[in-house]
Amino acid sequence: MKNTKLLEFTLLLASMLTILANAIIAPTLPQISNAFKDVKNVEIVTKMMLTLPALTIAIVAPVTGRLLDRVGRIRVLVVSLLIYLIAGTSGYWLENLFTLLIGRIVFGLGVAGIMTVSTTLIGDYFSGAKREHFMGLQGAFVALGGLLFITTAGILTDINWRLAFLIYAFSGIVLLLAPFALHEPKMAVEEITSKASNTQSIPTLVWLAFFSAFLTTVSFYVIPVQLPYFLQKLGNFSGNKVGLAVGSLPLAQAVASFYYKNIKKKLNFISIYSLGFVPMAIGFSIIGFSHTYWQVITGVLISGLGLGLLIPNGNLWVITLVPVQVRGKYIGFLTTATFLGMFISPLIIQPVQQWVGINTSFIVLGIGLAVLSVIYFTIRKK
Repeated sequence: MKNTKLLEFTLLLASMLTILANAIIAPTLPQISNAFKDVKNVEIVTKMMLTLPALTIAIVAPVTGRLLDRVGRIRVLVVSLLIYLIAGTSGYWLENLFTLLIGRIVFGLGVAGIMTVSTTLIGDYFSGAKREHFMGLQGAFVALGGLLFITTAGILTDINWRLAFLIYAFSGIVLLLAPFALHEPKMAVEEITSKASNTQSIPTLVWLAFFSAFLTTVSFYVIPVQLPYFLQKLGNFSGNKVGLAVGSLPLAQAVASFYYKNIKKKLNFISIYSLGFVPMAIGFSIIGFSHTYWQVITGVLISGLGLGLLIPNGNLWVITLVPVQVRGKYIGFLTTATFLGMFISPLIIQPVQQWVGINTSFIVLGIGLAVLSVIYFTIRKK
């Protein structure tokens, strides 16, 4: 069965549901905190609605990756989409804050499966320049999904914060398309029916790729988690404006991801990390010094340019390093590194905020990202 436009489109739609899925409800956080203001430490508990799914994903992704190599990609994808649909929309009808958190934990199971399968299938279906091109497209669609969903969530939040959870019903479209548009890759089928295991050694460089993905998400997830509160302090802006501010990150991310293939032709993976951390450092510093809404938007947009290079870079790097027979397993590890970074991000930034304040914490992070850029520049030829 040849790759078709419908296959490619379905795979890209599935990718839209992944990396920024947790952040879709970011504009609702202040309203949720207000709705459950009688709950002790409600602001911290509310922020966990963004971070708890990431912990679930980090824990189960390696298991999901192994399942791909054992039972097949498409079966895992369909089950994951169903979980995503039910648990994602549960925030619309669950009444208690802690049952909302349980729904978010289960939601992470769906995201783990969808992200691991969609990235693995890109490696299965495509090779060479086509793979690099499609990886860039995946990054662009991930970003466009974030832009579309987060800004829509901001609009819906001004009506009723619960409506934002209905955005996750978009996964129903992919659930209908996947069994018909996607096929089990030939290599995956052969591996499922074979008891032979691949003993090919895995380059140690793959662990640097995992660590790099972890650093990327630790950094960028500060925006969806902390920016709503930063803007509330700056001017108590509406949910619509908060959604636009957070959504401007994936807007710039999409542009950079679209041109990733052109940059990859000229630079190696480590050099792209060095390059990508530069606009993130500049963007975060601008946010920290911002006194107006549009200054914040400018900083977020610049940060998004760096993010748009780093996400497809990490995915492609791992796919390039590992053999096809264990691709699902190692993409699972990559997913763990990515979402572990999301979970740990607020745990790292919160003490810094308490020490220096929310504005200065963005500046401190900008300096840290600039140092990372120098480190990657130093090791790029080693």
